[in-house]
Amino acid sequence: MNTVEVARKDFLDVRRSKVIWLVLFIYSGFAGLVMYSNTDQWEYYDTVRKGVIQTLGSVVFVGGLLVPLVALVAAYLSIAGEMEMGSAKFLLGLPNTRLDVILGKFLSRGLVIVSGIVGAFVVVAGFLLVFYPVFPITPYLVMFGLLSLYAVAYVAVAIGVSASVSTKARAAAVGFGLYFVMNILSLLRSPGSIVRALHADLLGFAEAPVLYQFISHLVPSQALMRGLSVFNIEGSSTTPPPADAPFYVQAEFMPVILCGWIIVPLVVGYYRFRDADIS
Repeated sequence: MNTVEVARKDFLDVRRSKVIWLVLFIYSGFAGLVMYSNTDQWEYYDTVRKGVIQTLGSVVFVGGLLVPLVALVAAYLSIAGEMEMGSAKFLLGLPNTRLDVILGKFLSRGLVIVSGIVGAFVVVAGFLLVFYPVFPITPYLVMFGLLSLYAVAYVAVAIGVSASVSTKARAAAVGFGLYFVMNILSLLRSPGSIVRALHADLLGFAEAPVLYQFISHLVPSQALMRGLSVFNIEGSSTTPPPADAPFYVQAEFMPVILCGWIIVPLVVGYYRFRDADIS
């Protein structure tokens, strides 16, 4: 019950952040712009439905770059900020446990981010109903679910980082450093290609394409794009595995990887925060 109370109080505080809502509003604007600018693009695909799904994929791709930034801004100071300002002692004396704080902060910040994504997809639904000839309900819901899970994963990463350090500066450095590595560098060169260069080219082992793909998909942004490939979205997966490839490189397994990015950072953050001296 204390977890719910922490989440409720924190949600009331964080919802007043104009920066977070501004960025979420910007994403809704980008989503609307993508939908509006592609109102005639479906004519260039084999079927109308395929063209509309491609446009939805573009909305998710934009979200894949922007949503992690929002999640990090929303959560990277959630615990480190309390520790630096000294309010963590008050928060833990209510009587809330450190686990209550971790889970409560995660629930409240995650709810804020998902609320913003709901708003963006309401905009998308409006454009689909007004300007598009079909409304692919299953792809729409799956993409919304994938993007929401992806956003919550980054909230968990930010909470884990915030709980693992004691100052705002360190939380910002680690959090946004992870964003740069996982979202910017991974676009330039996938982790799988780096492992291949070491494994096959440098060490001379036999190539293992499935292993390289799995390692690439361990990055949240790559997992998101791989998950979209179930709808054959262009650019969602450069080298799709064969149908008989192991389950852990198939598009249907990507939500499990994203769930791992929720659980592991929260567990690490909890154990770091549990042993932290907040005096």
